Amino acid sequence: MFPLHYYEHVIRTPLVRYQGPLAPQSELWLKDETKQVGKSFKFRGAYHRLLEEAPGTTVVTASTGNHGMGVSLAAQRLQLHVRVFVPAHISTVKAQVLEALGAVVKKVDGAYDECVQEALRFSAKTGAPYISSLDDPSVVHGHSSLFREIRQQAKGKLDVLFLPVGGGGLLAGCLECYQDPDQSIVGVELECVPSMKIALETNERVLLPPARSFAEGMLVHQAGVLPLAKAQTYPDLSIELASEEELQHALFLLYRYNGIRAEGAGAAAVAAAIRHVQTSPGQRVSAVISGGNIDEETFQLAIRKYATEAHVGQRENHE
Repeated sequence: MFPLHYYEHVIRTPLVRYQGPLAPQSELWLKDETKQVGKSFKFRGAYHRLLEEAPGTTVVTASTGNHGMGVSLAAQRLQLHVRVFVPAHISTVKAQVLEALGAVVKKVDGAYDECVQEALRFSAKTGAPYISSLDDPSVVHGHSSLFREIRQQAKGKLDVLFLPVGGGGLLAGCLECYQDPDQSIVGVELECVPSMKIALETNERVLLPPARSFAEGMLVHQAGVLPLAKAQTYPDLSIELASEEELQHALFLLYRYNGIRAEGAGAAAVAAAIRHVQTSPGQRVSAVISGGNIDEETFQLAIRKYATEAHVGQRENHE
């Protein structure tokens, strides 16, 4: 399944029960990838893929942050060199971490898709292997380890499994694990960038216009080829959308009730899962918290907003 030494570096992250208020008899289990190397699931796929490269090789990738960090961390362990093309608006914390990890960081005017084109040009010019976060089968197989762990840790059937979707790399790993359609799966996209939802509805990888979000990890404007192909064949898959406000609220709830500091993309599946159990109480569901790399200012903005609202609500209840 995986090389024996895979888990010498990849962490089996915990599956913990959500401690906040839910509908009666409902259970929400959180797969906490903020505890993974690099505070993101991306290390899983990156490390698995880079095992194929010889020490001293230079690899290149495109990233909104977490994939680049995953590749850079794996490269450190395997004595490789990394060049990462990132959007100019990448979060400050992610840019700083990439540089601290020794990656050569190249900022690109544009979004993730423009970064991919620059990375591919560099790969064609230099021969450096391009490490795709979406369409590399080896990366996707590495991501599938997350869901194999959930199956072991859940100790019983889940009614629904929620996960965030950007370009679909994590979704592809999920669908590789659940090859038998015995699990209801919900992918969660941003309202402003529903690239996978549109692709599934039209059978076409539509390139969506630029958008902005504090959940920059989900700002992928075109579904990946491999993820779309897998999604088209899975019968019990649906795509739901989440708003910026829902993501911010979920980020606050995770921190308040579980002490988990998620990033915007990391809170997306939780937002949809909480919404789901409100309308379908009594279910046992799980949500993947995909990462926890977030600027302090962005994090505090969400915390202060909802902490203030919670305080006002409590005060009104006492009056």
